[in-house]
Amino acid sequence: MVLLGDLASSATFVRRSAIIELVEKGAPEAFGPLQSLLSDREASIRACAAWALGEMKVGDAVGALVQSLKDMDVDVRRAAVLSLVGLARPESLEALQSASVDSDRWVAEGARRGLARLQKLPQRRRRTPRTGPSLA
Repeated sequence: MVLLGDLASSATFVRRSAIIELVEKGAPEAFGPLQSLLSDREASIRACAAWALGEMKVGDAVGALVQSLKDMDVDVRRAAVLSLVGLARPESLEALQSASVDSDRWVAEGARRGLARLQKLPQRRRRTPRTGPSLA
């Protein structure tokens, strides 16, 4: 798939456009490459990848998204919070609790609101996200 190749482009715009198109196509083969982009050198790409994994409901990405909550860039942390809340996975609750005291007001408030919403959901009503291939 050409879009997967574009994820490795040296041009930030090309990589970001490929991420967005992959989300629109719902391409499960992109799960692994998108997770890899969470450690990209460009913060805007890391943030876009965090958003994409949440939009695509990649349950296997919870661990990587939790790590993204520690990113130095606030936009990456914001995208990670949104994705973790959207995935509604019990294993993200502790990380969201930690993020609720983030130095960025938006990250902290998003984590607090997300926690409140997730804690109200009965276990059986929590979404079961799609899973992708592991990175192992």
